[in-house]
Amino acid sequence: MNPMPHLSNDEYFKYWRACCAMGPLFLACFLFFWGYLGSNVPPIPADWTADEAAAHFRENYNSTRAAMAGAMLFGVLYLPWTLSITKVMEWINPNTNDMMSKLQMWGGGLTVVPLVTSSVFWLTAAYRPEALPPWMLQMLYDQGWLLIDMFYAITTIPMVAIGVAGLTDQRAQRLFPRWACWFSIWAGVSFLFELLMPFFKTGLFARQGWLNFWVEFLVWFFYILIISYYVWKAIPRLRQERAEMLGLKSEAVAGSEKASTGFAAAK
Repeated sequence: MNPMPHLSNDEYFKYWRACCAMGPLFLACFLFFWGYLGSNVPPIPADWTADEAAAHFRENYNSTRAAMAGAMLFGVLYLPWTLSITKVMEWINPNTNDMMSKLQMWGGGLTVVPLVTSSVFWLTAAYRPEALPPWMLQMLYDQGWLLIDMFYAITTIPMVAIGVAGLTDQRAQRLFPRWACWFSIWAGVSFLFELLMPFFKTGLFARQGWLNFWVEFLVWFFYILIISYYVWKAIPRLRQERAEMLGLKSEAVAGSEKASTGFAAAK
């Protein structure tokens, strides 16, 4: 972590919260376009016949095109959100190595790949649905789901990295509370159930199953909201820490006065 002493706090922390806000924005847009408009909540059951899958694309090709175009556009918001987490993680233990924050950045950034690429497969199916045989439309839909589900490990890495880094925080009041760290680790590891998805077309492990879809995706959505909340809360605390570290007295005093005022009010 480089505190860049030549920069003021306003310059140093510029864009941090804007990037953090991209997480909830990504989630809202992705749910609307990919989930609602793209008919992926829940997904087309894996035990549908090729003719049933083909009928879906031929009847809903325009909404699917709009859905996947929107998913590809807003899916990349996951990247700036990931960067905001990395910047906060760099301050958890600034005098140790940055392996966890680097793993978080790379894993979170690469998570954009399956989000966007799977949408390409579904967009391809909706581009000329009348010209493609049913088996090919079914294959494109399956391929999109196999990619977004089976590439889970790249998302597990940053989720575990956040949890591990947060648990090593030596502050009296951690930037990420212990329960949020353990939730992040558990949620990332729970994606291991996706390994069973290719073996089932019905039941809880199928792509539309309550475990491999409803539980796993809800866990990921809550993870985004929880981490966004604590990153947002951490930024003003880090502003004050940096001000004290660099002797930026006005901001440090303001922070102390604010804390004192809050303490007095609480009394």
